[in-house]
Amino acid sequence: MLLSLSLSIALVASASAKVSLPVEKIYGVNIGNWLVYEPWMTPDRWTSMGGEFCSDCSQCRQSEWSLAKHLGPAQTNAVFQKHWREWFTQADVQAMVAANLNTIRIPLGFWIIEDIVDRATEPYAQGGLDALIQGLNWIKDAGMNVILDHHALPGVSSINQMFAGNCTRDIKFYDSEGDHNYKRAVTWGIVMTYLTHVHPVFKTVYSIEAINEVDQNPANTPGYGKYMEAFVLGVRAIEQVLGVRCEGQLGLKNAMTNSIARPAFISALPIIHKLSKKYNIRPKGLDLDAFVKLDLSVAANVEVSVSLASARTADKQCIFTQFMTSGWQSNKGSNPADVARGPQLYDHHVYLNFGGVAPQHTEESYMQTVCNFNTAADNAQKGNSPVYTGEFSLALGFNATNEFLKKYGDAQKYIWNKGQGWTFWNWKVDKNVQSYPILYQYLQWSYMDSVAEGVMTRDPSKLWDEKVCDSYRNVTIMPAQHRRSRRAGGRAHATF
Repeated sequence: MLLSLSLSIALVASASAKVSLPVEKIYGVNIGNWLVYEPWMTPDRWTSMGGEFCSDCSQCRQSEWSLAKHLGPAQTNAVFQKHWREWFTQADVQAMVAANLNTIRIPLGFWIIEDIVDRATEPYAQGGLDALIQGLNWIKDAGMNVILDHHALPGVSSINQMFAGNCTRDIKFYDSEGDHNYKRAVTWGIVMTYLTHVHPVFKTVYSIEAINEVDQNPANTPGYGKYMEAFVLGVRAIEQVLGVRCEGQLGLKNAMTNSIARPAFISALPIIHKLSKKYNIRPKGLDLDAFVKLDLSVAANVEVSVSLASARTADKQCIFTQFMTSGWQSNKGSNPADVARGPQLYDHHVYLNFGGVAPQHTEESYMQTVCNFNTAADNAQKGNSPVYTGEFSLALGFNATNEFLKKYGDAQKYIWNKGQGWTFWNWKVDKNVQSYPILYQYLQWSYMDSVAEGVMTRDPSKLWDEKVCDSYRNVTIMPAQHRRSRRAGGRAHATF
């Protein structure tokens, strides 16, 4: 049927009931260093691949981009595909289940959707989506829940960080001219949402995070509020096409009037068509071949009607769109609660070891600081609820014993559980992890090892000491000189 001035897609019945998280509390880990490489976590492996280390990671081969540029396409694909196969395996999933974890947060680079990559300037490894699908199949069979995290964004969104894919000060994600990278990131979100609802191995994915650790200074992020709105609209638009409805959903018509979501949606359709053929997946009742040929670019002033009554993804709920809390940005940053349409989840990260939160690098200062956090309540006041701690570790800025690590881990778990729970950074690291030269370093970053060696409890819902914070509450905390700080090339960030 030829459609130009009207678009009739189908919708199903009325909006569904409010969506809830699949677990009462999130107890989980990140699979960092898998599909977004962070060389500091596995230094020997990195150098064996051809990587380097230097004091400024932008000046040597200390990121995926710089190593890929050095190796060339064929060798890049070979070394990274080997790493993907070896770093995260079915045995890891089985060990996570044995550790009673219920959630896995998977950091992803934008380049996993290869059709949005500019090969002339972005020489990242290919084949990551196949690796993700293999891993998700293991996770689905194990019954664990998944958060997909857009960790490294097009144009680079974090200054001098390995986790951004390219360690550089040349940050282009937030450039407002043409919103080019915002559009690419929204296209990424639309395609990942489609796969989540249609590809069977994505069955336990329930949230997609739009950006990991937005720049903390809102003066550096023009248009970030526009990006958040467009990301949500893009996700809800493809869900509407698939017949997935949720409370507060705006849908396709609204996406088609948005200057970022509309071109992103149009760009996503041929990618969706291509991946549907590659993986032999089809949404029931939708003529995908006809749909991708629709001229949606003229739909801005068109009354869009919905109804695709027959087959649809009736057993699917709307996914949670996910953002860092508004408190991640200082002062007058954009509030993600303002763009929520349907279920939304909020993420905050805390690393005291890099400075800027605890007044001093001492046991007493760390314990007082953590035990007096009001993270869940403070974020709820801003509408950023439910909130969970998507990244934290046991890393310290001073030498300490394993006994203190137990206490420090207890305190953090106790406080994060006042919110929706947590995902520890990371599941594992190499024992010679490149970071501060402090005793027992790898235990501070590796959940797997910290449990095995008796630092973290085997049951993540339990504490060694249920009263761990009693003697540290309601004390006056002297403010740190700098609320946040960054160490180039590492996971150097902390926030309330």
